[in-house]
Order: sequence, then structure tokens, then C-alpha cells
Amino acid sequence: MVAAGWLLLRKGAKNGLILSRTLIVALLITALAGPYYPIITTELDVTPSITVLSDETRSMDIFEKGAGQEIYDMLLQQTPARMESMRGLRSDIGDEIVASSIGGDHIIVVSDGNNNFGKELGESIDFVAGTGTSVYAVTQQPLDNDLSVQISGARTAVLGNENLLGIEVRQARGEADYTIDIMVDGETEHSETISQNGVMKTVSFSNTFYSLGPHVVTAEITSSDDLRPDNNVFNKTIYVVPKPRILLVTLDTESPLLQILKSLYELDTASTPDGINLSDYKAVVLDNLNEGRISTAAVDDLREYVAGGGGLMVVGGDNSYDKGDYLGSELESVLPVESYASAYAGSVNVVLVLDISGSIDAHGALDDEKAMAINLLQDMGRDTNVGVVAFGGNAVQVSNGMLPMSSHANRDALVDRVSKLKKGLSGSTSIDEGITIANGMLDNTSGQKYIIIFTDGAILNSFEDCTKEISKIDTTEMEIIFVMIKTNVVKAYDVKTENNRGEYFLKVLADQANGDFMQLETYQRLDMTFGRESPDLPAGGPDAYAIVRLDEEHFITRYLNITGSISGYNDVTQKVGASRLVTTSMGKPVVTSWQFGLGRVAALSTDNGNSWAGSLYSGENARLLPSMINWAVGDPRPDDGIVVFSSDMSLGSPGTITIRSDEMPDITFNGQDVPVIQTEERTFEGVIEPEEMGVLPLKVSIDEVTLEDIAAVNYPLEYRDVGNNPDFLEAVKRNSGGVYTMEQVRSMLFNDIRENSVITTVEHGSLGWIPLLVALLIFLVEVIIRTAKGIVKIKMKRKGVIQ
Repeated sequence: MVAAGWLLLRKGAKNGLILSRTLIVALLITALAGPYYPIITTELDVTPSITVLSDETRSMDIFEKGAGQEIYDMLLQQTPARMESMRGLRSDIGDEIVASSIGGDHIIVVSDGNNNFGKELGESIDFVAGTGTSVYAVTQQPLDNDLSVQISGARTAVLGNENLLGIEVRQARGEADYTIDIMVDGETEHSETISQNGVMKTVSFSNTFYSLGPHVVTAEITSSDDLRPDNNVFNKTIYVVPKPRILLVTLDTESPLLQILKSLYELDTASTPDGINLSDYKAVVLDNLNEGRISTAAVDDLREYVAGGGGLMVVGGDNSYDKGDYLGSELESVLPVESYASAYAGSVNVVLVLDISGSIDAHGALDDEKAMAINLLQDMGRDTNVGVVAFGGNAVQVSNGMLPMSSHANRDALVDRVSKLKKGLSGSTSIDEGITIANGMLDNTSGQKYIIIFTDGAILNSFEDCTKEISKIDTTEMEIIFVMIKTNVVKAYDVKTENNRGEYFLKVLADQANGDFMQLETYQRLDMTFGRESPDLPAGGPDAYAIVRLDEEHFITRYLNITGSISGYNDVTQKVGASRLVTTSMGKPVVTSWQFGLGRVAALSTDNGNSWAGSLYSGENARLLPSMINWAVGDPRPDDGIVVFSSDMSLGSPGTITIRSDEMPDITFNGQDVPVIQTEERTFEGVIEPEEMGVLPLKVSIDEVTLEDIAAVNYPLEYRDVGNNPDFLEAVKRNSGGVYTMEQVRSMLFNDIRENSVITTVEHGSLGWIPLLVALLIFLVEVIIRTAKGIVKIKMKRKGVIQ
């Protein structure tokens, strides 16, 4: 088109005419191209797509039947709906949710939430929520009670060592009386009657085996308030192995430490680790040794030994750790602690209460609020306990109680959960419910208590309820901090506040709570530190430092009742990645552990019992030392010959048998051959599909050598978890779904789903008329100008001005 215009100019055409016609043609071509602008419209889907996922597996026998069918029939009259059912002895709820999700739809799960196969249930709900699928839970109260029993603990025990087990009793309802009988190899060892309040109770049981080979511990419960007897008996098989060989390097031959090790293990002692073949030992214990007494070669040997799978325990004292020149040494690089005074950051409990209402999301501040919370979580002191609550149309506990920040896994889990928070269900902003839940989480904590509330200030509907909730709180023991994130949200509501902003309400609440109020722009972060350094003052005077169990789940401290005090300790600081298990009451590490390479290292930062820590080597506390050694040892079985790794199984679930040997073994279970494959060098596996319950024989043979063992097949996993699973309900709530009773389903579920069903469409608004109009205007202007010029020229000719 430009070339054509240039050609016309060369032939003498007028510039203005060519320019206008070129422009007109260009505009016409633009109009023909069909320019448009997107028009985004949103509207409620009055007939949303819904799937009812009905759990009709055997664990649901304690509930009223037909709930899923009733919900489906009700919904089918109002919207397109379909129903999927799960039956039998396998609850793969996570898999079913993922399979039923099509993105942007709604899934109603009628279930107790006890998932025992396939994908993890919480992860499945998180996943489908990311695709736009909303998951709703329907809960029912059990019509009948059901109890189950299970035994947890190590599969292997050491000859002559105390063996600790946990007998876990679960129930569907809140209260039950039952008798529990515990038998070892068929002989009753313990019997008691228990009144249980709560869904789960763990009874500790200990015994000592004095013969090698397989043994069985059986727990049986009897109750008149119990629907199903199938899950009332549990067998746990234990294989007893010879005492492992331990090396104790010490200059003190009369300590309680030495006496306990000598009674429980095959013990060798030495005054230095130099020149000793460490591979002969399952674990090495260094007792109160100055770093200068351990040569560089010995440290290198210890490092190689632990990295290759050996166990190491280092005991403190007046020549060890901070008092033994460990700081910055090669030996310290292997340990889970560093030898300098730890900054106390404990006895601080913080609950973050986050606003996820529709208003804060609509104004684009939800991500900024989550960033503020995550920033705080990452800066929390290691001894700080943290909980998280979120509120929108209702309030929900995001964290599973108060989690200690000494665990990096806890910190990472909270960061992950906060980052995944989405807008809550529609409804009033229930900040009062958030405060109630936060206060309840802090009820059983000691020390400093804080509630930090993040909100945009649009709390008109719950303001009065907030004042009532705050009036119930003893604010002399708790500080409540209100943080207002600045948005224009209150302008969209009929909120009569000073300057039409939300700070009025929050200032009133902060004054009532004797707390603080502050405002943040969306880009700002809350600059607060929790867990300040504090001196470790002994609770019982200058010679008494109370000790407490900090971690109840670790192998070392599980089932232990640790009490009393010590008169001294080495002031050390745990390293990143280490686990602090036992501390003083002021948070100073006493027992710390970590893995180094393939091995395990435990640090006892008090002494061998001769001066500071005599209470740790007597009474109930005396269980701590062998528990530390057994953890450091890991697998106490000999490395040579045939070594069998097996575990008890559940009917209907496959079990794996792992064999370590030089040759391919033959495996038979209950008289049936088990197929075997090689998975690694000297490692073989066989998979068992159990067909009957009981304690059944397991034989492993190589040539003419046969190792006889046993394995238990217990009741199906479907019968273990009874009643409603709270983790399932929390997963639904944190992904902005709702939890409903059957009464609420009938009255409000469909309306809530419809309000939560938004259809977004993009339409094209044509812009073609604009270039057409401009082209027409140009053409008209050109015609007018040319006509005017013609008229002027004619008049001038008539007047003789031009020829």
C-alpha cells in the first residue's frame, strides 16, 4: 500500500489526496482484521457440578447408614450430581478424591476420613484444591463405640536389655472402660482396667528377654462398649539378638555410666581411641575426654567410622565440650552441638491468627498477609512454640496444636500450610472465633503468651462478639497484638469508623485487651523478635537444674518418663539439623542427636553420673542411657551370616521381607514359598500377601543353614483407625472447604456450594467500528475540503481573479 502511494506521487498525484486515501485504506484493513477487547464477566453457577463420594467401607459401620445416598438424592433434584462409593476393607479416600476431581467442581466426602491406602489424604485435598475443586466433609456422630488396640516399638531387642513398647488403644467415642491384658510368649505379664477419656491412649509396657530368637507380645482389650471384636487383639513379634559390642573410652572406671553399660552390653574399655579397630564395635562412647587427648588420626578414624554407619555417643563433664576445647575442633564437626553457650529463646508461645476472609482476598492483600506471617515464622527462636489459626466465614486451626520451632520439620510444615491458605468461605469475618481457638491453644502452655491477629479491619459483624471473647481472657498473662493491613476494604462496607477505616474497631479491641495496635502497608513486614536470650537460672536453687523431655516422639525419649534435676551441664548449642530431646527447664540442651553420614551421633551434655547427673542413672531416668545407646547402635544384629529384616503385617496388605546375605536365600512363610529378587549387593527382598491372621512361621534358608523366625498377621488396617479423623477435617478447612453435619447439609450445604461456584467467562468486545469511523471521518473531511476548494475556485474564476 505504501509502494502504491509512492508510485502515485511519482506520477504527479497530490500529496494530501494520497495521504488521506492511504490512511483510509489502512484503517479499513485494520477494521477487517477484527480488533477486540476482552470482557470478563463473573456469575454464580446456579447448577454446579457436584460429586458425592460415599465411604461405605467397614470402618463406617459405627455410623448411620445411607447418608451418602440421602445427600445424592437431595442434590440431584437441584443440580447435576453423581455418586461414587467405596466399599470393603480398603479406604483409599485420597485416590478417590483425585480421581473424582475434574477441576472447578465440588466433591462432598461422606467419610470418617481414615485413609489407609494410596495417596495421603491431606496431600490429595491440597492437590485438587489447586485445580479449583472444592472439597466438603460431612461428619456424623458414631452410633456405637468401637475400640482397637495396636502395639508399637522396635522389631529387634537386645538380650538382657529392657524392651519398651507402647500399647495404643483407640476409640470412636469419648469414653470407655476396658480391661487390657498383655502377654509375652503366651504368659500374662500385665493386666489392668482402664477408664479412657479421649480417642487415643498409650499404655507403656516394658519387659526383658533372656533368650535369643523370636518372641511375641500380645495385647488384648475387653469392653462391654465395643462394636467389633476383630480389632481387640494385636500381636507384635520381636527378635532377640546377642548383646552388641560397645567401646567405652574413659579415664573414670567407677562411674554409673560404666556400670550400666557393663551390665547391658558386651563392653570393652580404653583410655584412648588411638590404634583401635572401631569396626569391631556397634557403638563408641567417649566419656568426658578433652579434645587434646584425642589425636588427629583417632578423630579421622571416628569420622570415617560414623559416616560408614557406626554409632557415637559423647558424654560431657568438666573436661568435655565447652570445658574441653571442642569449639571449632575436628571432633566437634561430627557432633550435633557446638561448644558455646546457647542463647535461651524458650518459654515463648505465639499464635498467629490470619484473616482469610473474602474482603482481604478481594483487595489483593492475602498474599501479602501470608508473606508477613511466613517472615515471622522464619524468625521465631528455636525454643518458641507456635500455632496458626485462620478465619474467614468460620475459623480453623491451621497448625496441629502448638509446634516447637526447635524442629525444622515443624517450621517448614507451618510455612507450607500458611503459603497454601486460600480465601475462606463467604460469610461474616469471624475474628471472634479465631481469638477463641487461639486462646484455647494457649491454655495448657507456660511462659510468655502472645496472640498476633492480622486483619484488614472489616470486622463490623463480629466486633461485639470479639469484645465478649476478650472479656473472658486473662490479659495479664497474655499479650494480644492487632495488626491492621492497610487496604481500601472498609470503603466497600457500611462501616462507620474514624476516617472510614478499620483502625477504630481494632484500637478499641486492643485497648480492651491491654494489647498493642499497629498498621502495616502491604509491602511492610512485622519487625518483632520472639525468644530473647535469658540466663539459665535453676528452678530449685544454684545446684538444681530441672530436666524435661522436649521431644516425645523420638526413639530415644518415646515412652520415657524423665523427671528430676541435675547440678551441672556443658553449655552447648544445637546445630541446624540436630534434634534436642532433653533440656533443662530453661531450654539448655542435655540430650541432642543427629545423623552423620550413615551413622548416628548422640550428645549427652552432662556428666557420667559421678558429679552432676546422678539422677539420670537411677530410677525411671536410668532408661535414658540404654535408649541413647540403642538408638546410636541402630541395628544390633551381627553383620555376618543371614540377617532378616521383617515387620508384622495386616490382613489384606502386602508385607516385605528383606534379607542381607552373600547368596540368594529361600524364603517360606507359613509353609508357602515366597518369590525373592535381588535389590542391591547382599540384599534380597520377598513380598508376602498374607491370607490369614495369626503368628506364623517364617524361614530363611541358604544351603543347609536355616534361620527360623515368626511374623504376625493382624486385623486389617481398616479396623485400626476408628471414629472421625480430625486431620481430614483440618485439611478440608484449610483449603476453604466446609465441614457439615447432616442437619447442616439439609439446610445450607447446597446454598454454600452455589455461592462458592463462580463462572468466569471472557467475551470479545469489537473495536472494528473505531477504524471505520475514523476512515469515514477522514473521507468526509477530504470531501468537504475538496468541495470547498472547488467552490472557491469557481467564484474566483467568475470574478476574473484566475483564468
